[in-house]
Amino acid sequence: MSDGNAESFQLRFVDGDVVASENADEESDRVPVEPGERTGFGLEVKDGALEVNREVRDVVERRGRLLEFGSREEAEAYARELSASGGALRVQAAPANEPRDVDAYLLADHNPSVQEPAAVDGETWTFDVGANLYGALGEAVLLAGPKPFALTYFVRQDLEIDEAELDWGLNVDVYRGGKGSAAEAPETGGWVPDCVVEAKDGWGGEVLERYYCEIKAGEASFQRSQADGMRALAADERVLKIRVLIEALPEQYSVRIHEVEPTE
Repeated sequence: MSDGNAESFQLRFVDGDVVASENADEESDRVPVEPGERTGFGLEVKDGALEVNREVRDVVERRGRLLEFGSREEAEAYARELSASGGALRVQAAPANEPRDVDAYLLADHNPSVQEPAAVDGETWTFDVGANLYGALGEAVLLAGPKPFALTYFVRQDLEIDEAELDWGLNVDVYRGGKGSAAEAPETGGWVPDCVVEAKDGWGGEVLERYYCEIKAGEASFQRSQADGMRALAADERVLKIRVLIEALPEQYSVRIHEVEPTE
C-alpha cells in the first residue's frame, strides 16, 4: 500500500490529449460544511427534503430535524452539497411568525424544468440540468467508454509502470459500486464507493493494484460521512477522492424521441 502522503495528480484533457500536473489537488480536500459545528442559524428539515434526498435522511437519523449552522450562507452551502449527491434541495426563510427557534426550512427544490420541459420547440423538449445530473455527467466523463483514459493515466503514474516489463500490458477495469467485502465493512459507515478500479497485467492477469473511488463533479463537497468511511477503508485498501472539473457545464439539454415504425 502506498504512502498516504503521496502526491496527487490533476489531469486536464484538451482536444483529446491529457496533461498532468503533479500539484496537490486542494479542491478534493475542501472541508465540507457540517451542521452543529457552529450555531445561531436553525434549519428545519421538511418532509419533502427527506423524500428526495437519501443523504439528508441519514443526517436526520443522526441529528434530528433541526440542524444548526453559523449563518444562512453555511446552510445554503450545505444544501448545495447534499443536492450534488441526491435530490435537489433549497433553503427558504421561515415566516416572521414562526414560534420556534427556526430561521429557515430545508425543502425539496421541485424545479419543474428538471422534471418537465422548460421549453418546447415542435418535437424538441428542452430541460434544465439539475445538480444530480451534474454528478452523473462527471461519472460518465470519467468512466464511460471501453478505456477510462484519465484513470489509466493515473495508474501508470501511480505505479510507475513500464509496460514493457508486463507480460500482457496494462489493463484497467472499472466496476461500478462496491465490489467485494472490503467496501461493505461496517467501519465504512455505510459508504459505498462510486466505483472500484483494478489495474491488471492483461485482461485476466495478475491484479497489480485495486482502488476504491468516490467521484464528485464541479464544486460538490465530500460529505463528512463519506470522508469517515473512506478513511476507515484506507487503513487496508487504496482509496481515491476524484473531482471531475468540466468547463462550461451545460445549463440545459434538449431531447427528441421518435418511435421506430416496423417494416411493412
